[in-house]
Amino acid sequence: MAGLFYGRLRDFALGLLFLACLAPAITLLLYSNIALNAGERVTVMGASALSLLVLYALLERFPRAALLLLAGTSAIALLEIRFITDYGWPINANSLSLIAETNTAEARDLLGSLPSGLIAGWAAVALLTLAAWPGAPPAMPVRRRGRILAYSLAGSAALTALAFVSTPAADAEGDDAIFPAQIYGQGLALRGAFPAGLPFVVTDYFRERHALKVAYERNQRFRFGATGAKSDHPRVFVLVIGETSRADRWGLNGYARDTTPRLGARHDLIAFRHMLSPWSYSRQAVPTIVSRKPPSNTSAVFDEASIVTAFKEAGFHTTWISLQAPVGFFESPISIHAYEADRVLFLNPVDYTSHGKPDTAAIPELEKILRAPQDRDRFVVIHTLGSHFQYSNRYPAEFARYLPDRPRDRPARLFDPGDREVLSNAYDNSIAFTDHFLNQAIQSLERHPDVESWLFYSSDHGEALFDDCRQYSGHGQSSRQSHSVASLFWASPLYAAGHPQHLQNLRGYRERLVSTAMLFETLTDLGGLAVPGRRQNNSLAAENLRKAEEVVTVFDDSGWKCPTPQAP
Repeated sequence: MAGLFYGRLRDFALGLLFLACLAPAITLLLYSNIALNAGERVTVMGASALSLLVLYALLERFPRAALLLLAGTSAIALLEIRFITDYGWPINANSLSLIAETNTAEARDLLGSLPSGLIAGWAAVALLTLAAWPGAPPAMPVRRRGRILAYSLAGSAALTALAFVSTPAADAEGDDAIFPAQIYGQGLALRGAFPAGLPFVVTDYFRERHALKVAYERNQRFRFGATGAKSDHPRVFVLVIGETSRADRWGLNGYARDTTPRLGARHDLIAFRHMLSPWSYSRQAVPTIVSRKPPSNTSAVFDEASIVTAFKEAGFHTTWISLQAPVGFFESPISIHAYEADRVLFLNPVDYTSHGKPDTAAIPELEKILRAPQDRDRFVVIHTLGSHFQYSNRYPAEFARYLPDRPRDRPARLFDPGDREVLSNAYDNSIAFTDHFLNQAIQSLERHPDVESWLFYSSDHGEALFDDCRQYSGHGQSSRQSHSVASLFWASPLYAAGHPQHLQNLRGYRERLVSTAMLFETLTDLGGLAVPGRRQNNSLAAENLRKAEEVVTVFDDSGWKCPTPQAP
């Protein structure tokens, strides 16, 4: 009787452990922010179930070792569930990057803030493992056990092959080939399957980190030879790199909706209404902002360091605070420059496809810098998530002013004209939150009147929202809206008093067509840096400014016309 009871207890405990391992796949299908199609959903569930069948077959052959593996997998599964419910996607290469870079103090803080539910779940896994020990359910015939293992392995291999064949990776060329290709479709679904996707996620992490190391080592020895002017006051200069924010959706630039009430109420800002980026996606657009990479250069990798290194050479302590991911197809070419900084903080454990932390998470880090002893001048870069799709993920519920901002029963579809209203409302809500974030950042600087400071904000590119007969949405294509960039400058009274000519020149370009390819020289001029090889007439702080030839065509939108309606 006792043997029967313990046998049933082991079976029950094993069943719960296997159910815990399957739960992440079920949770993903319910909570994913990525619109998985029917085939991708089958991949998630199929790969998860097949990998658990492999584990079940191993449990028959190696009961104790397999049970320990099952227990560890179950513990990770609980963390996966938490990740999915918080961020809309499981742990990926970006999450592993942040974990790998966590120092002892951060790890201690992280462990102290673990949710009690997660700790209780891990305790339950330990108890179930003890209840299932020595881990063997009633023995089955060796032949049947072998068939289960063979069929599950064959099925897993077939599903993996199908995922790779159905979404072939684009071949990168030239310098870009050092970075792994973008993962999407069935390949992404396979990585979302648990535990089947774990080996692919770990492989992605090591590939991305190796590529990033190779790219970083290519330019870490680069020197500008930059020098800096001295000041009688401590200095803190802040560059905020926005995301997917176009100028004509900002109330302070004349938009019908007052999406920028806080910034619009200020009288100490200089907003550039016609700033355009030569590129309409981050992989190329951000390096154009922070480096001297020519607008015509099609490689995401450039053989010079960024403005971060220039400020370091001039004696500034540099910090890069990012709400974006550290690795990935779009992120890695930017992270090369992030890691030039003396201190690097990636605050989000997920990429732009998930909820993530709001941009305001950077404000406490900025305030720490301002409160620290000002023994050195400071240059800070804050890279935000801004208005990247899904727009409704970018702001807290209290900023949902324009409604409806999402469909009732599914995620919004970026390329579906039927979702035009919810997309437009959510996008405007994300701009309102950017207004709140930037105003907070400026207020943080204002609380230190003895510090000479400025903040320069520029989005990387814009966004199309079904604006004309082409029915473009998103970015990556060429239109005035996807190249349009919201951009502004604020200076502390102390800085303004000492640099009146700079501010006068900046004001003179508020209505002029300008390019993000002018920002490297603009920022070095505003920071008082002298950089050998300075491109002439390429600074908004200079009296004379070149014509922004690289963006004239997209500004005019002269290459196309909507069909003229025919009279009935």
